[in-house]
Amino acid sequence: EIMEGEEPIRSSLHHNLEDNNEPVAITLHDAIEAIGFGRQQMIVLFICGLCFCTDSIEVGLLSYLQVEAKNDFDLSDTWESTLTSVVFVGEMVGAAVFGPLADQIGRRKTTFVAAILVAITGLASAFSVDIYMLMSLRFVVGVGIGGMGVPFDLLAEFLPPHMRGKALMGVEFFWTGGTMFVNGLAWGMLGSLGWRYLVAFCSIPVVVAMLSFAWLPESPHWFLAMGRKEEAQEIVRKAAVKNNKVDALPKNFSLVQSLIPPPALGTEYVIADETAPLIRSDSTINHRKEEPKANKKPKSSPMALFNYDLRSTTLLMFFVWFSTGLTYYGTIIIIPEYFEGNNSNCTDANSSALVVGTNSSNCNDDFNYPAMFVAGAAELFGCFIGFFLVERMSRKKLSGVGYLLNAVATALLAIKFPKAAGIFFLVVARATALMSTSITWVMTPEMFPTTVRAVGHSWCSAMARVGAFITPYWGDTSKISLSTRLIGYGVVGISSTLATLLLPKETRGVALD
Repeated sequence: EIMEGEEPIRSSLHHNLEDNNEPVAITLHDAIEAIGFGRQQMIVLFICGLCFCTDSIEVGLLSYLQVEAKNDFDLSDTWESTLTSVVFVGEMVGAAVFGPLADQIGRRKTTFVAAILVAITGLASAFSVDIYMLMSLRFVVGVGIGGMGVPFDLLAEFLPPHMRGKALMGVEFFWTGGTMFVNGLAWGMLGSLGWRYLVAFCSIPVVVAMLSFAWLPESPHWFLAMGRKEEAQEIVRKAAVKNNKVDALPKNFSLVQSLIPPPALGTEYVIADETAPLIRSDSTINHRKEEPKANKKPKSSPMALFNYDLRSTTLLMFFVWFSTGLTYYGTIIIIPEYFEGNNSNCTDANSSALVVGTNSSNCNDDFNYPAMFVAGAAELFGCFIGFFLVERMSRKKLSGVGYLLNAVATALLAIKFPKAAGIFFLVVARATALMSTSITWVMTPEMFPTTVRAVGHSWCSAMARVGAFITPYWGDTSKISLSTRLIGYGVVGISSTLATLLLPKETRGVALD
């Protein structure tokens, strides 16, 4: 229902609103929808993907580095686990620092600083002379990796809602590519050249990402949220040019957060119907030409995550991410031990079954590279499933089902199966782990407003690193049988399912604020 004196509000992108020289007020959401998905988004996706690939490579490297360093530096089991855990401690620190930093100084600058840390200390790790130097450098690598989630938020803020799920899932293919990259490198060079060359070559993707940063724009959402409207408009104009969509925007436009002005003190509002926006009763508002007065630069406080309207979302997401870190990284760490059943001194001579519950200290240190490569490649299958379904069904349900299937497959690995069956369940576990985790990655920036999006996502990532820090002491211990450890991971996976389904909102198709 339209009240007397009010005109129907037509699309702010109609060019017939430009009959005079006044700028046309349009929302950033409408502007991004108008320019669509094109070359600009592909550039951001590629650079974000390289950063994501770097994270995956450094995580996958741990499976090899902890074993090789144990042999090279004659480490105990505790020191071996600590080498892995110190990386995740660094990632916790990096996520805690780079998230708030990205909300204060911008996504682009923060990502560049994080990438420099990973590139320099990652390469330097190859020249470590003792375990103390190696651990110190890997800690700093972890700090840099803690900031590698920031460009993911930048990409999310550049995407129209109808393409956001698929585009963000597209980044996950880079994660899988990183997993296959490190496994392939290890397969090809670890036996002949050693772990130092492997560590050095694993720095290549982040260096390529840094060289690409000249083409990485800042987030227009962040510019607008910080009150830097002119810079946000310039980013949008350049994106329209790159996408060949210059005519999709008015020649003279002004970006606003919303076309509905905020309520003024002492002003009475009436509701025309249950779904209509508030309409001021004492004057006519021309939403198409008039925009709210500029406000002061908003303050971005991480504590806003625990305000009443975000508290339940924050706490549930923290738990889901913690569980993800515990189970996903635990599976990666436990794979070499599981596949040691293929070695003669770890296999029952009278059976083709994999003998589980055997610790690596009782077997040789050879890796079953083909089997590990196949297990990593299983994540590619999980990527395709997530990519196909992310815009077709509820994000919460898709992620929850994935966590449940992962929990069941992981727990079943505790049973002695023929070799082929064991590999099948491991493939299912890796595929569903990647799919459910990827959907959680997609959901997370959609859950938080722009002013705390980076810190919310980064602190969720920090919780995953807490789980990853703990998991070597559970997944890599010789004091607990492999079967018990696998069942434990299954129980945690079921808890992730429940927490995901309890999230207060569905985010598929929502516009970012």
